[in-house]
Amino acid sequence: MKGLLIKDYKLIMHNKKMFLILMVIWFLALQNYDGYSFLIGYSIMTFVLLVLNTLSLDEYYKSMPYLITLPVKRTTYVSEKYVLMLGFSLFGAGLSIALCILLHRAQWLQILAEGLTIYLVLALLQLLMLPLQLKFGGDKGRIILIGLLSCTTVLAISIKNILPGLFGIQGGFGAMAQNVAVWFMGLPAGQAVLLILVICAICFTISYCISLHIMQKKEF
Repeated sequence: MKGLLIKDYKLIMHNKKMFLILMVIWFLALQNYDGYSFLIGYSIMTFVLLVLNTLSLDEYYKSMPYLITLPVKRTTYVSEKYVLMLGFSLFGAGLSIALCILLHRAQWLQILAEGLTIYLVLALLQLLMLPLQLKFGGDKGRIILIGLLSCTTVLAISIKNILPGLFGIQGGFGAMAQNVAVWFMGLPAGQAVLLILVICAICFTISYCISLHIMQKKEF
């Protein structure tokens, strides 16, 4: 795995324009925007896209037929992509959180809590993105992901009106969702964090198994 990590690190370092754009966005956001949620979320997604770009480059340069002739197993390749993506995005989150705390020291606890929440939410998105990239490739994977996110957004916006009409729930689903949200907000901080970590662990296991199955069936 070490060799694969070095390979992808060198590929990422060749994309210096993305780091330049990121620094410009940081400068503009910190100069003209008092909030920090956008900055943290944007930084995480930038680092995620840099990692996903390595998949596109592997596909473009037809690296997999070469890699699997070396002592590199398909399971190692999948594991390396997960380690790189989650670790690199965590690095981006830590960097942006530290920068925001330096500029808003009085709100350091709020920034830290919100930054970790944003990272966990985007980590779930990453677990969805990687299997799609492995299955459909770089360009098709991004299009399908954008379509899924758009459908989810539309469904979330209109679900209050759709469900009562289709199933006669009469707002029962909305009330249940509200009760779940109230129950979660009422949990002690330790239990809430533990619950989130358990959900992330389950999602990671499902995503990893799907990605591994995709790679095992893939022909090069």
